[in-house]
Amino acid sequence: MRELRREVQVNHLIRTAGSAERVSYWVQVQPRGGLRFSAEEVRQILVAVGAMTLAFALALVGGIAGARNLGSPAGLGILLAVSLVAVVTAFLLHELAHKVVAQRYGCFAEFRYSLMGLGIGILTAAFGFLFAMPGAVVISGHVDARQTVRISAAGPGTNLAIAGTTTAVAVLLGVSTFAFADIVSVLVGTVAFVNLFLGIFNLLPFLPLDGFKIFSFNKPLWGAMLVLAVALYFAGNSLGVFPSFF
Repeated sequence: MRELRREVQVNHLIRTAGSAERVSYWVQVQPRGGLRFSAEEVRQILVAVGAMTLAFALALVGGIAGARNLGSPAGLGILLAVSLVAVVTAFLLHELAHKVVAQRYGCFAEFRYSLMGLGIGILTAAFGFLFAMPGAVVISGHVDARQTVRISAAGPGTNLAIAGTTTAVAVLLGVSTFAFADIVSVLVGTVAFVNLFLGIFNLLPFLPLDGFKIFSFNKPLWGAMLVLAVALYFAGNSLGVFPSFF
């Protein structure tokens, strides 16, 4: 990553007896802290989330052939709602976690979609499975090895935190007697599985995945995150948390 600096030109008017001289010089300042979004970034996030929601919905019902058998607008609405929640919690929060930590360290960090990756996602989903590369947060700035690990681990770490929380909620819902417990359990179980899948995938120690940087600079942390992910998978699978269509 290249080092990021921002320079501001400062002008001063120096007055002496009978004359005035303008002095100009540049001052380096650090980027502002806090979470910031540009209008272009918001547009690209909305496009990516919309495309991924459509792709995920198609994949859940087995592609275009399965979508024709939904039968009712209500069924379509529920499907899209479940898909949107899964995409926002797994994909979007993953990317925003990278952005938050990177900006905390003074880096430029903005999401940029991949139109080709989104197109591949919709195309594969039309045949009943999903493979997509929707985009990523582009980061520019000077960070050391520890900060690099924290930025990289923020994404899959967020996925594992959400997966663990929703797995626990799904277990509680499994013994609940309220009217819509089964429907909510499917939603929560879907969120748990998708977050867990994305977290494990991104922990693979290969470029350009997050796992490569974590493994390169902090192998104990990488190992701990992978063990946690595997433990969550076996726990969710044995407790029947994940919906049958997975």
